[in-house]
Amino acid sequence: MRQLITLTILGIVLMSCANTRTEEKLREALHQKQQEMDSLLNAIDQNKSGGNSQVASFLTFQEANAEEAMTFYVDLFDNSEVIEIQRYQEGEPGKAGTIKMARFLLNGSPFICSDSYIKHEWSFTPAISIYVELNTEERIDSVFEKLSEGGKVFMPLDNYGFSKKFGFVEDKFGVSWQLNLLE
Repeated sequence: MRQLITLTILGIVLMSCANTRTEEKLREALHQKQQEMDSLLNAIDQNKSGGNSQVASFLTFQEANAEEAMTFYVDLFDNSEVIEIQRYQEGEPGKAGTIKMARFLLNGSPFICSDSYIKHEWSFTPAISIYVELNTEERIDSVFEKLSEGGKVFMPLDNYGFSKKFGFVEDKFGVSWQLNLLE
């Protein structure tokens, strides 16, 4: 978005310059356009940090394995990375060194996870799953195999009529995944 605005403003400046004969007018026009661009960029930055909400999936782990799961997922998908990790410290309610909160991206989508120090009566459920579209049969086969190791297969990879190749699996951490081959 910034690049588009910058290119548009620079185009306007160049068109203004073509019609301007004196160096003074050129400097004045350029200064004015720079102020307009700075104002627009500030408005964009304020909009990003101020009013917009961010939506992310939050995974609550109860076996002190949030970091293991997060690392497994980040290694499994391209364009993925750990953004931030906050750990419980000595004297805090959670076990020191476990994940208080971590932010990460899976193929550009935001996720948050934590190690809950409270044992809840609930855990993950297949009713909520992570849906992933993959571009090649080799890739969907590989991801399905890795996710199903130590987990449960709800629907093996197959053609179910709504997709050329689809699978539904719960991984070893209890998180459910639906994998779909893009056609």
